[in-house]
Amino acid sequence: MLTLRERRPLGRRSMLSELERIHNLVENLMGEVFGLSTPSSTTTSTPTWTWLPPMNMWVENNTLFVECFVPGLNKDQLEVNVTEDTLTISGTYKSPWGENNTPTFYMYEYPFGSFYRQVSLPFPVNTQQVNAKYENGVLRITLPLTTSNPQGHKVKIS
Repeated sequence: MLTLRERRPLGRRSMLSELERIHNLVENLMGEVFGLSTPSSTTTSTPTWTWLPPMNMWVENNTLFVECFVPGLNKDQLEVNVTEDTLTISGTYKSPWGENNTPTFYMYEYPFGSFYRQVSLPFPVNTQQVNAKYENGVLRITLPLTTSNPQGHKVKIS
């Protein structure tokens, strides 16, 4: 049986609570889909994050290009490994407060800790000619396409 409810305009307070409810639903969905977690609004311990840095990937002139947004790191804190069909990027953001000195957080949006991003490549690549460069917080990787079966290896970041 269908029940009809009278629709009344939302007041300011109920509209804000409805927006907060929607915000929480979207945040929970993002956590489930992308592995992101957000700490509570006030915490005295360092929040735990599971996160993936954003990435762009495109093909142009028989080369696969990948850009990964990882600001605030040195190139020595990043590692790139590639096989014919898989690209792996990993690294670690160190906490600026150290392990034994944790402030009380009122907002915590910038992740710290390790990340590991592995993506399947849409085309086979020549692993011996992969080039990686880190500049201004963006890791740029060029992967020439191939038709042979080269072995995987660790890529040096310049």
